[in-house]
Amino acid sequence: MKFNSLLFFSCLAWAIPALAIPDMEPDVTAQVVAVLEGLADDKPAQERFTEKGASYLAVPGLSASLKRCPRPLALELLSRNVNGEDRLYVYRARCRPQALRIAIDFNKAARINRLELAPEH
Repeated sequence: MKFNSLLFFSCLAWAIPALAIPDMEPDVTAQVVAVLEGLADDKPAQERFTEKGASYLAVPGLSASLKRCPRPLALELLSRNVNGEDRLYVYRARCRPQALRIAIDFNKAARINRLELAPEH
């Protein structure tokens, strides 16, 4: 059985209450904010997604979840991991009534392969 470190770190990030870490790539965070705010406005930036990543845009309630977040959207970086040429970032968005955890995976061309949102517990 092959060890999937991306899945491991993703599950770990969802399960353990996390403290924010220093954001050494504010330009990436700004890109994520732009994508999420576009989704909240029902204007997804399709060109930023891979074919696989675009499938995450069809998740029911995605836009509604993001509409509960204040503008401008403020993200806290919780983790950053590298898996081969992919980079996985996990952020916290303080939304109402509950904060959201956002996992976003960029491929080597800086396009989004995965975007998952879940309430933070």
